[in-house]
Amino acid sequence: MYSNDDVISLRAALQDAIQAVQQAAKSMLALRTEMGQREQAIRGLFNQELQSLRNAVTESRREVSGIVSGAKDQIAEEAKRAVAPVAAEYGRAVSATSAHLRGASKTIWLWFAAGGGILLLVLLMGWALLGYYRRELAAAKDELRRYENAVPVMRAFVASDAIICGERICVNVDPKGQKQGDKRQYRQAKPRPGAG
Repeated sequence: MYSNDDVISLRAALQDAIQAVQQAAKSMLALRTEMGQREQAIRGLFNQELQSLRNAVTESRREVSGIVSGAKDQIAEEAKRAVAPVAAEYGRAVSATSAHLRGASKTIWLWFAAGGGILLLVLLMGWALLGYYRRELAAAKDELRRYENAVPVMRAFVASDAIICGERICVNVDPKGQKQGDKRQYRQAKPRPGAG
């Protein structure tokens, strides 16, 4: 039926197809490993960013507390100097102290506003970074799902007596094989020779 050259070329084609399938399986396993490593790296980066954000908030609180404490000490010192001299200058001392308090109050509010703005900016950046990593992770999961969906097709191809004919698949039809399709127009291929 087939000449020796046909059998040899068919065997070579089958061996090439088997090697290609094995290579694809190895590539999918490597991709899956790489995806796991990438996910771990993304989690690590996210945890680092979160810890950095926490440290920045703690540092901002310390700075604000130091500013408030320094402002209180400065105001108290100036008030003592103003009240200690002559009682006649009491009115002027009260006015000067009041002016200093307003200036210190503005300074404190400016520091609070700047700290709040920085905190808001850091939170927005963290939120944007988290969104980016979520999109990356979703894309990677979709790609992995596509590869996993291709595995049954590759297994069926390897188990069937089939070859690639240009842009189609040619199969050695099993006349006793199971019929499938809405009009039962398809038949199973014969099992690949030598496949268990």
